Amino acid sequence: MSKGAGRGQAKRALTRVAGFGVLVSLAVTMTAGAAPASTSQNPPLTKVKVAIIAVEAAAQVMYAKDRGFFRKQGIDAEIVIVADGTLTVPAVLSGQAQFAAVPVAALAIRKSNKAPVKAIAAGAVYEPGTNTSVLVAAPGKRITRARDLVGKRVGLDFLNSIAHIGLLRWLQRGGVSRDDVDITTSPFPQLLGPLTRGDIDAAWLPEPYATLAIQRGAKRFARPFDATCSEVCLLTAYMARASIDPNLAARFRNAVQAAAVWANQKRNQPTSGRILARYTGVDAKVIARTARFSYATRLRVRMAQPFLDLYAEYDLIPDSFKPIDLVR
Repeated sequence: MSKGAGRGQAKRALTRVAGFGVLVSLAVTMTAGAAPASTSQNPPLTKVKVAIIAVEAAAQVMYAKDRGFFRKQGIDAEIVIVADGTLTVPAVLSGQAQFAAVPVAALAIRKSNKAPVKAIAAGAVYEPGTNTSVLVAAPGKRITRARDLVGKRVGLDFLNSIAHIGLLRWLQRGGVSRDDVDITTSPFPQLLGPLTRGDIDAAWLPEPYATLAIQRGAKRFARPFDATCSEVCLLTAYMARASIDPNLAARFRNAVQAAAVWANQKRNQPTSGRILARYTGVDAKVIARTARFSYATRLRVRMAQPFLDLYAEYDLIPDSFKPIDLVR
């Protein structure tokens, strides 16, 4: 082979290599540019606000946000802590929040008054015999039964709340009239001071505030909801306006239900306790000693019947109110 021919073959080979390099470079460039394109196709998260009071009965949404259950459903949830339970429904009706955690009976009152709201997902349940919501006596007060409250001051969250009406039922079962007891109202955390000082004789407190009160010398003496629920019943639910987008409602429900399944597992309680501590401001070590709520993993409105019967008995909702009306 002549030197000229050799140089020609070498030149053609280099040209092929150079061409291959251009193709590889082009392919890499195209591949590098493809990743952002596919990422940009992901739909933005739907921003919502959820109004709750800082109690464990409303903690599902705390867990759903912290553990990523909302994000998996394409929701960016902002948890809005309100001072007391009278503010949750108005927050939804005014548009300041899209969802709220409410006692099922409170939702029934709004529904019976034709408010455009409905239940979207289940919340906490009450299990008879558990200490998740209790009556505690102030330090040094000898109170062990309903009759010991005659002439005494009892603190609870607000009038016609489930604590208030549940207390009336429990007092009635103990032979005590509603007029025999002086009811004073304040948000649950704010009852601790008057209770500790003895300004009130007893208080109805849910966890984690019941355990805080006991650590300060109060004594648990009754579980009033046992007079209403003979078996597990639905305590709270998540509500929205009746006109809520069905797809958004379904995604919210999926996230809350996933959080319920997670929170109900005992092995997750240390983690859920730390999450609850951040929202309530109660030390995680205190929460570790509380009676923990369980949550309904499906919205079965018939579980709300005991509280609907209770509110009908006290003429707060019509006798004709049915559980299914909660979701209509």
